[in-house]
Amino acid sequence: MYQVDIHVVNKIHKMIELELSRIGILFRVFSRVKTPESLKKKLEKVPNKYSEDGKKIQDIFGIRVALYFPDDISIARTAIEKVFEINLESSAIDIPDSASFNATRYNLIFKLTDELKDESSLCKNVFVDSTFEVQLRSILSEGWHEVEHDLRYKHNEDWDNHDDLSRALNGIYASLETADWSMMKVFEELAYRHYKGKEWEQMLRTKLRIRFSGTLTDELNTYFTENPKTIKYIFEIERIKLIQQIAEKKISIPLNYDNVVHIINFYFYKDSNLTKLCPTPVISHLEERP
Repeated sequence: MYQVDIHVVNKIHKMIELELSRIGILFRVFSRVKTPESLKKKLEKVPNKYSEDGKKIQDIFGIRVALYFPDDISIARTAIEKVFEINLESSAIDIPDSASFNATRYNLIFKLTDELKDESSLCKNVFVDSTFEVQLRSILSEGWHEVEHDLRYKHNEDWDNHDDLSRALNGIYASLETADWSMMKVFEELAYRHYKGKEWEQMLRTKLRIRFSGTLTDELNTYFTENPKTIKYIFEIERIKLIQQIAEKKISIPLNYDNVVHIINFYFYKDSNLTKLCPTPVISHLEERP
């Protein structure tokens, strides 16, 4: 019966992976399902914590999404909410505290679809909720969380009377947050240098930080060189607004360089001459979006 639940978590994994891939952000997805043995151990660890009519285990299925860049965390959340219904009351989103070194949680609880709920064997347990947990993290902090979870969270007694070392471990996390921020700034500067050097494809890649396919066509390369106002607008586009538009409009055309340029123009810039260079199938797809 446990194999059925492995199949369920694999389905959740695939559904999330497909949606995040569609909007082009850079990420890795990991998944796991509690074994019957680990479920039994969790129920026995704190007797009476979970009950049929009260609090239930909500993370029988677990998904971790590691984002290459921390500014994609909110984007990933929005995208996943397009696929699954969120349970905000049970979700935990920490607000960073500037006065202390503590890891911040971005742990979301989503409801299983009726189909997945019916398919699961573990969800038949009266102490288990028909939900799953998604943890969103930057890829730099992912390794730290793994170490902390296995060697501190699970063994808090090892850290008794060693508050200085516990704070030092949190300090490592703080340095990773700084590294996340610094990495984004490096790419912003790199994008600016490519912009100034009239290297349009490189500018798009480092500015937008999405998983592009193909190359920028000579036609658009030439157009940008001859139309500095257009490329300036594209360079100044707010990356998060573009990706949110792709997510919300359910755009499903390949995210190659030309198509992304035409998406920006269609929704934001509206350069009529650039529109003339857009292939008819792309225009039709965008016009059909709700």
